[in-house]
Amino acid sequence: MDADLSRLPVGTSGWLTLVNYALELGDLSEVDYLELKGSLSFTDRQSMKRSAVVLSRAILAMANRMPDLAEKHFSGSGVVFVGIDQSQTLVGVDAVDAAVLRDLIEPYVGEDGPTWDHQFINHPDGLVLAVIVDPPQWGDRIHPCRKDYSDDASKLAIRDGEVLVRVPGKSRPATSYDLMNLERRRVKAPHTGAQVQVTYSGAFDRTSRANVRDLIENMVGTEVNALIEGIPNSVTRSSYVPGIQTILDQTSVRADRRSTEQFRADVEQWQKECRDATERVVTEFLLHTLDHGTFVIRNESDRYLENVRVEVSFGSDVTLLMASDSDYCDHGGQFKPFQILPERPPKYGDLKPYGFDHSGLYSGIKPATLSHPAPNMDLEATPDGYVVSWYVGDLPPRATISADEEFAMFTDENLRVHNHGPTKDHHAAMPTEIGGTWEVTARAVDYVFQGEVTVNCRQEAGTLLLWQRGTST
Repeated sequence: MDADLSRLPVGTSGWLTLVNYALELGDLSEVDYLELKGSLSFTDRQSMKRSAVVLSRAILAMANRMPDLAEKHFSGSGVVFVGIDQSQTLVGVDAVDAAVLRDLIEPYVGEDGPTWDHQFINHPDGLVLAVIVDPPQWGDRIHPCRKDYSDDASKLAIRDGEVLVRVPGKSRPATSYDLMNLERRRVKAPHTGAQVQVTYSGAFDRTSRANVRDLIENMVGTEVNALIEGIPNSVTRSSYVPGIQTILDQTSVRADRRSTEQFRADVEQWQKECRDATERVVTEFLLHTLDHGTFVIRNESDRYLENVRVEVSFGSDVTLLMASDSDYCDHGGQFKPFQILPERPPKYGDLKPYGFDHSGLYSGIKPATLSHPAPNMDLEATPDGYVVSWYVGDLPPRATISADEEFAMFTDENLRVHNHGPTKDHHAAMPTEIGGTWEVTARAVDYVFQGEVTVNCRQEAGTLLLWQRGTST
């Protein structure tokens, strides 16, 4: 099978195919993305040092390639085979521990230097070590050697600060032209060196909308019963000397311009309107009662970013509520649902037959918006979940900015079980953290910063936040 040089080999068979390709061509297979190193010893201290320097030179040179040229083969990666010499012979390699190999190479390439990995390939003719260097990227800095080494016997030497580049067939010191290209690679970074991070300063709650819905409906039901029970008995008394209470009852009945049948119909209609408004009241209750958090962006670089915009997305299992979207007039204390439910009918006997509609005197507290939504933030509910859009403006170097808007965030356990079905251990399956994704753009930065945001649950594992009259559990 012919070797596929467009990408890194996959699986044992893929690597064996590439080894056979290198054996068949020998030194002709050595190009800017593939290098052959014959026998490298790892048996004693001196041979280990020498072998580490040989591999370090190859790693540094592969990492100092130009991205547009490197991406044509192995998806940009570079491969160094140890155990295959240029005379088409598999000479094999000593099996060396991964930790030992990394400790040998790291002083020369640097802990923060090129990213590389390795694996051994068991070929029928012997063991081969493959060192794989990650693809170079636009914006990468120049990777110099970090440590001196010289060996008079082998004439192998490298200097601290020396820059090596890879060209077809060999690794060599960089020329002024090579250094100019590497500088171009550095400044051509799409993000121009900027780094940002988006987090959420808060937690989410595990709760149940059905629990709150039942609470609201029970409160309305209690009020309905009180209104109906407040209808006085019909005035059929024949006492010659009526008592004072009887006189008051008769006066109340005669004063109310509604019949008892009309009053009952009004109460039933009000109960229906409350039922229709319950979901909105549940949302207001959760927004008022749950603790809030906000989004935070941090500039982790020395770049001044202008016209910064953030978009954060969460899946459909998560609900976000924006504080300024509330219609509830918050004066502190426990949530008062009748403040935003439809207006109750006046109690029977309280609607006087004056010549004008005096019902306004008995209307409850009208809904009042606390504040207008922050002009720099927007919350959109989509079929896939919620999307928060935030216009940050300018973000100075090393600065941290918190959004002006606060949010309540929760998962509805009833909805989650409905969507995913009950599990064998329902409590253990309750999420302890949820994740979202974010994207950040900025003016004059031809790059979309992306990342993930993780939010932990406020409740202990396996518990829900539920409410009953006057308290929560």
